[in-house]
Amino acid sequence: MSGLVTKIYYSLPSFLKNILITGYAWKNHNKRRAGVYQNKLNLYRESYHWTRPQLKNYQLEELTKLLREASLHSDFYKDRVSTHFVDELNQTNIQNQLKKLPFLSKDELKNKVDSIQNKSRKSDHINMTSGTTGTPTKVYYDDESTQISFALWRRFHDVIGLPESYRSVRFSGRIICSPTSTRPPFWVYNYLDKQLLMSTYHLNDRNMKSYVDKLNHFKPLFLDGYPSALYILANFIVKNSLKLTFRPKAIATTAETLYEHQRVVIESAFGCKVYNQYASSEGGSFVTECSQGNLHLNLDSGIFEFYTHDDKIAESGDMAELIVTSFRNLKTPLIRYKTGDFFRLSEDKNEQCECGSWMPMVEEIIGRQDDILYTEEKGYVGRMDPAYKGLEGIVKSKIVQESIDRINVFQIVDQGYTEYMNKKFLRSLKDRLGEKVNIEIKIVDEIPLSKNGKFKAVERNFEIKE
Repeated sequence: MSGLVTKIYYSLPSFLKNILITGYAWKNHNKRRAGVYQNKLNLYRESYHWTRPQLKNYQLEELTKLLREASLHSDFYKDRVSTHFVDELNQTNIQNQLKKLPFLSKDELKNKVDSIQNKSRKSDHINMTSGTTGTPTKVYYDDESTQISFALWRRFHDVIGLPESYRSVRFSGRIICSPTSTRPPFWVYNYLDKQLLMSTYHLNDRNMKSYVDKLNHFKPLFLDGYPSALYILANFIVKNSLKLTFRPKAIATTAETLYEHQRVVIESAFGCKVYNQYASSEGGSFVTECSQGNLHLNLDSGIFEFYTHDDKIAESGDMAELIVTSFRNLKTPLIRYKTGDFFRLSEDKNEQCECGSWMPMVEEIIGRQDDILYTEEKGYVGRMDPAYKGLEGIVKSKIVQESIDRINVFQIVDQGYTEYMNKKFLRSLKDRLGEKVNIEIKIVDEIPLSKNGKFKAVERNFEIKE
């Protein structure tokens, strides 16, 4: 929105904001659930239970379609993908054949997206990804790609047990009320989807009780959004022994790395299971948590490859970068795209999960490349949340590695954070990062969110040179 339009929106009474949000949702609702949506949803509901050979057959069909369109209608891929290459594809050798194609880097996607796009497809909208450098990447979507994404998302909701219609709450980076507001409402309501959109920019002790009161009145069946926002609210509920008058069916996190200590507190506060999931805003393939707590690679959404930091094919137990060839964004083809997102791999036993799916699993979603720290003593270190185990009094914490031997930890704490807790935390950090690294814990009053409302708990501000 322009500056003037934004000012007008902020000045509107709550009921008019609700009407505007509902009108916007109605426009999107029709687009998202038209076209191929229902057929794709029916297919995805079946494919979740397909055997591996069935899934590989489907992957071959979708990969052939993706590569053929790219070779014919993308200026960028015309030089990379020949029609002969596409004709030679076969089910038993897809992974090896794909290795003949070069990786697509983030810089290439950012700087060459206009030549990468499939020009035979009409652009429905442009998605601006947030990025980590402050310079967003522009990605084109067409109607079909949007409908595929929402069909996959609805399938995920099936898996975690949500009905067709339900009340929900979302915490995201959307600015839905004036950043300077000091009184509720800090939310707007989408009547069409029965969805309450809550601000992530007003979650402080002064306002938190009004959030809890609103949730108790609204009684959502489902909550989703940034884990940092859900954790802040959940921590307030637990710390103040507040009573919720509802129990959601499920909570799903998105856009940020979900840490185990966050999961524990959120589940304790809301009395339901938290489900993790991964899907990049560029249009990458889906990874979703099932009812049994396993993270499944959704093979019907793309082809997954995993490589270690030194570009070797990853094995069980490795921390590895996801390279994705996505069937989700047909307008901006992502073929062997280096996502910059890291996973811990588990052994693929080619067994059916108790949830009914044959799709392979990964051990955990570690996060983005700059969520991974590096020290001379310990090398690459991912998932710092175990360092917080057993600590009390930490309201919010952010680890920032400024150089290979210097780390700052910024913390908002309460009276429970004693000198003993500080020493215990420092010891825990040293155990994971090494004795030589200089670690300074700084107590602060505020740790700001990024412009898109996200919170990064771990950040590395330098490139690793080995």
